[in-house]
Amino acid sequence: MTTRPDLDYVDEGVDLQDPALYRPSRGRFGKARMLTPVAFRSKVFADLEDEKIWTRSWVCIGSQREIPDVGDLLPYTVGNHGVHVQREAGGLVGRFNLAQHGGCRFVPAQCQTGSKTKCSFTSCGYSRDRGVIGADELGDNTPAMRQYLGFRPERLLPVRVESLGPLLFVNLDPGAEPLADRLGNAAQALALDNAAAWDEAESVRVEYRGNWKLLGRALVRSLAPEAKPAKEGRDGDTVMLTADCALLGAPATLSWLLPNLLLLRGPDFAVSIVLQPTALEETLIRVRIDAARPIEPATLSGLRAVLDEAGAEAAALQEELGRFGTPSRPETSLEDLPVERDRTAHLLQSYVIARVLARHEIHWSGPLYAAAMP
Repeated sequence: MTTRPDLDYVDEGVDLQDPALYRPSRGRFGKARMLTPVAFRSKVFADLEDEKIWTRSWVCIGSQREIPDVGDLLPYTVGNHGVHVQREAGGLVGRFNLAQHGGCRFVPAQCQTGSKTKCSFTSCGYSRDRGVIGADELGDNTPAMRQYLGFRPERLLPVRVESLGPLLFVNLDPGAEPLADRLGNAAQALALDNAAAWDEAESVRVEYRGNWKLLGRALVRSLAPEAKPAKEGRDGDTVMLTADCALLGAPATLSWLLPNLLLLRGPDFAVSIVLQPTALEETLIRVRIDAARPIEPATLSGLRAVLDEAGAEAAALQEELGRFGTPSRPETSLEDLPVERDRTAHLLQSYVIARVLARHEIHWSGPLYAAAMP
């Protein structure tokens, strides 16, 4: 990280850090217009999100239960940055991966297209993460050890790690305030104190077409269509949605811990849905169910059907916004956006706009295109 003026973020002929671009979208619900479609299809905007959101937020990466043994390691790509959390004898430790980009001296042109490509060599900011790596795979001079830890892991750039019940969060900003302070009065409502006694019922990864913002709002509509969202926490980065949702056979509350965790909580179960962008127009969701009772197969099928419904909605929205304001849709215009009628989308765009327009004294140097750390 270096201290310097903000980078220019310009795409499709507009300055993505110009407050005037977002002025029509910043009013109250019912008056504010939708967020500019550029925010859902521009790689430059994705880099801006990396600078202003992913590197400065508490990002959920999974559950402590995924790494139960000393030495186990969970990799996760936060924005453009490959990090991991490892369980050590003294607790959880977060670090940047030794090989940020597969050991490449620079990121090849085909990897800078906006898609995080599948790399046969490694897991980096431009590839999809592999699953948990057991301690036995990280022995002396193994490929996994050389990729993630190196011979002196204590020299790797550290990443802050905290937990909320069983859920793991990381923050790439070394000066970030504690997670509980960030959540404010929402922290207690989101606590999963009784989850320690629950058994895992299901864990799955599914990828859908659609920008992460579109898939997130679609999931809210599918999981809790009657929800009435409200901002909680500091700067409104927790969207609380209280609604009856009988997907798992009992009423539940749905919360969105922005940017990337949807948490469905019932009396004896919790469903965490972690959103992870894998391309401009693709999002991976990591779904995990923890419950105190067995979950019926039909219930799991019903949950998957709801997820697929949301995925189809996000794909349709992505297709529409991809053509909005282009020659193929001459009846639309970036200067005359429609009013945003979705309350969750309105809260989400308020959060995104506030984040991308925020000014910071410390700035990331951009994607880590240089050689791996020593």
